[in-house]
Amino acid sequence: MEINKIIKLKINEEIENIKELENTLNAWNIAKWKYKRNESFNLPSTLKASMKLFDCFEVSHLTFCETGFSIDFDNNEVKLTSLEKYKRITLKINEENMKYLKKEIENGAKPTMIMVLPPSYKKGHHRRREIVRNNCWKLHITLKKNIELITINDFKELQKIAVIGVDLNSKHGVAYSSWIWNKKENSIKPMKFGFVKPKLKSHQFQEIEKWKLQMNYGISVKYNELYQRINTKIRRQNKDWIEKVSKMLIDIALNSIKEYNCEIAIIAFEELKDYEARNNSKKINKKNTEWLRRIVQRVFQKSLWINSMKILTYLPTFNKNQRNLEQILVDADYSSIKCSRCGNMGIKRGKEFFCSKCRFTDNIHINASRNIAKRTIEYLRKIQIIASP
Repeated sequence: MEINKIIKLKINEEIENIKELENTLNAWNIAKWKYKRNESFNLPSTLKASMKLFDCFEVSHLTFCETGFSIDFDNNEVKLTSLEKYKRITLKINEENMKYLKKEIENGAKPTMIMVLPPSYKKGHHRRREIVRNNCWKLHITLKKNIELITINDFKELQKIAVIGVDLNSKHGVAYSSWIWNKKENSIKPMKFGFVKPKLKSHQFQEIEKWKLQMNYGISVKYNELYQRINTKIRRQNKDWIEKVSKMLIDIALNSIKEYNCEIAIIAFEELKDYEARNNSKKINKKNTEWLRRIVQRVFQKSLWINSMKILTYLPTFNKNQRNLEQILVDADYSSIKCSRCGNMGIKRGKEFFCSKCRFTDNIHINASRNIAKRTIEYLRKIQIIASP
């Protein structure tokens, strides 16, 4: 499996090199329009190859493929293709940034593409396009790293596995419960459970302001500038909250490996594609959890870049050449109503769950996370039986 990572670098340049970059950027923009109209244009072959790969006419930047640049770690320089033949534009970069880039390349990452961003450029598509203003020219280097996922033959040899079930439908924090699956003893034991609560500001004041705007403007509130600013602020805070939550979940997975001497940790979520939402509130929760899981998956890919074989956030693959990018997802039917101890259908009493058969009481979201962890173990057992010859 290939994972991409972007490293952002600042360019410390003199006036001559910046003029060369401006000339190449102008020629690049003219050539893009000619390429769109199927007209002939004069550019180096490396820039033409990158133009065929990246057909982005909205964003004004320079893209260089593998053959269009070279990195010199001794002199802290990056050389790009110039408009003139047999000549390259040299860009000077800070030593700390180059040391960090050198470490990543030594660990197995490969630089595949470089983007040069000017101090002001257009970002986005269609109506949401906006001008971004920076202090200086910036250089973005995309790195690719091949990570070997665990096959089912490797998964069979594992003896002790930590399974962490996560319930994302919680308002006062994400509920989790960690279980240990011992294959030798054929036993399942619950170890830890609780809520992950990162400290962030509440949206109470912002929600009141939104309600006032909706009362005053009615249907045309979406075109109000203040309403759009409040919405963007709430989205930014929510995104930051989810990234912090996912980092805390990864720390819980790594700590469970150390504490209980496990070989690997598995993090599982609910699958809501086939889930039938009856009320309007459940439909909103379904959309929110799908959006949450996308950001969580993005952070898990960053963690796989660092800890490649310790965390298994994806399904075990049947073949080594197969690219399986799906997370481990479990059925969401009756996860909060079913008892995690005896499996009987219980009763909801506000935020608490009560089982009439075994007299078990617990929080609804923690009970759901326990059911998710148990269902993942059952699911992985079925995969083992199907894959065995």
